[in-house]
Parts: sequence; structure tokens; C-alpha cells
Amino acid sequence: MHWIDDYLKAIKEYARDYVLENTGLKVLALLITGVLWLSVASRPVSQVAMNGAIEFNLPESHAVSKYDTLNARVYLEGPRDTLDALRAGQLTVTADMSDVEPGVRVIALKVDPSRLPANVRVKEIEPPTITVTVERVVEKEVPVSPRWEGAPPSGYELMDWVITPPTVKIAGAESQMKELTRVSTETVRLTDKISSFAEKVAIDIGSPNYTITEDSSRKVMLQATIEETRKVRVIENIPVAVSSAPSRARPIPRSVSVTLYGARSAIDEITISDVSVSVEYQPGSRTFTPIVTLSPTFVDRVAVRSIEPKTISIR
Repeated sequence: MHWIDDYLKAIKEYARDYVLENTGLKVLALLITGVLWLSVASRPVSQVAMNGAIEFNLPESHAVSKYDTLNARVYLEGPRDTLDALRAGQLTVTADMSDVEPGVRVIALKVDPSRLPANVRVKEIEPPTITVTVERVVEKEVPVSPRWEGAPPSGYELMDWVITPPTVKIAGAESQMKELTRVSTETVRLTDKISSFAEKVAIDIGSPNYTITEDSSRKVMLQATIEETRKVRVIENIPVAVSSAPSRARPIPRSVSVTLYGARSAIDEITISDVSVSVEYQPGSRTFTPIVTLSPTFVDRVAVRSIEPKTISIR
């Protein structure tokens, strides 16, 4: 059994050497560890107040139409350096309405602890509750109109526009949807436009209380027609020509006035020689409707608004 005594003796000598070896360094390490532990354990607890946006947690079939506020003040408690490192995005204030029915409801506010450091706790939320009006969500199809900014340069104008698709389906609280009659696009600038154009534009529903349903596009195609400014001009004393009439037949009156409408440059360019007026004689009739004919240069650019007088007699 001497080997057991020798083995125990060797262990005791090893333990004594391990403890006594580098004794100074080991004592210093213990001191540093103790100081660090004391500094953490004795760290002062501070309080801060942060503002957080209130998020409504409710089913898609319901919507909040009225509320007290959309912000809450949250008082947090924890180590100063941890609190100083917090960002507003880490603070989520929730009004849980996952099981509420339509009507006026008082909902307790909560902060999601998983978004906060483990050593920070919520001491108080102000206000602690929020009063909301919950309504059923309904859908409505409304037309889309363009929102213009400015006007085309001098000499040009917006003649027409078409939006495709012309309507969009919007969802929202039942009472608010009664007031919704149309929505607009994002702003479309006309200031430098001198020709027609087409572009995709986003829809602006005008309120965060509305949403565009999943089966509707969030953009529409806008086609705008921009042309030269239109102008009206009256050309007087245009002679009336008579066809198929007896040789002595004469129109009364012998000349008429024609009102023309078209692009400014074309209206300014056209002359009396580009406009002809005629009537076709038919036996037994006393009055005839004059026909205006424009020269080929202006047929597609100028329209006839009216003739004065409207009828011609032949004698």
C-alpha cells in the first residue's frame, strides 16, 4: 500500500506548487476580477423618457377611424450607458386589438420587451391606455384623376388626358369611405411639356386611413395630349358658289362668314383663298345649307365652327 501513500504525497506537492507558483499574478487577477464585478454590480440605475409611435394590432377586417393620439411617452429604467445607446426604432408601443369588436374601445398600451436590452425595463407608459373607434373595413371603387403642376409653355396647352385603368379599389373604415369620391395621382409636371406624353404614375390615396386593395395596381398609365394653343378666327366675305342652278340664279346673300377653330399657327396661316363655300341647287327648294370646304393643307388642322348665315336662298 506504499504506492497509495506515494501517490497522495505527489498530489499534495503538485497542488502546493500550483497554488504557490506565480502567486503575485494570481492575486492581481483576482483583484481585477473583483473590481470589474463591483463596478458592474454598483453601476447606478438611471431613467429616461422616450417617445414611441403607437402601432395598432388588429385584424385586416377592422380599421381604426378615430383615436386619442398616435404617440406615447415611455419611461425606461436601466444602466445609463445602455439607455444612452437606445434608438427610437427599438421602442415599439402596441395597442393590441386582435380580438376586439367594432365600437369605441379602451385599449391598454404595451411595449415589446424583445426590442429592448435585457437590463432595461419599462417603468411607465403615458398614457397607459388609448381610446379608439374600431369599424369594419369596406371596399370602394373610385376614379383616379391626375394632379398637375404648372402649365405648358406659352403657345401650348393640355388638350386631354386618359388614365388606364381609370379606377382603383380602396379599402378603409366604413364611415370614412362614404366621404371618398376620387383619388389623385402623384404630381405630374407640365412646365416644360410641348408635346404629348405617356408615363406610369403612382396613386396618392390622400390618407393613411385608406389602403389600395391587393387586386388593384398602385400605379396607373397617364396619357396626356399637349398641342398648340387653340384659336378661333372669323373669315368674312367668303363668296358663295352655286352648282346645278339655272344660269341666272344668284345666291342671297352672295357671301358668308365662316368661324374656324384650330391650332394657333394654322389659324394664323389660313387665308380666304383656302376656304370655299358652295350650295347645290335643287329644283323646288328655296333655301339651301351651305357647305364649307378647306384646302387639303388645313383639312386635318382646322375645324369649321359655324357659318353665318346658316342658310342661303337662290333666286
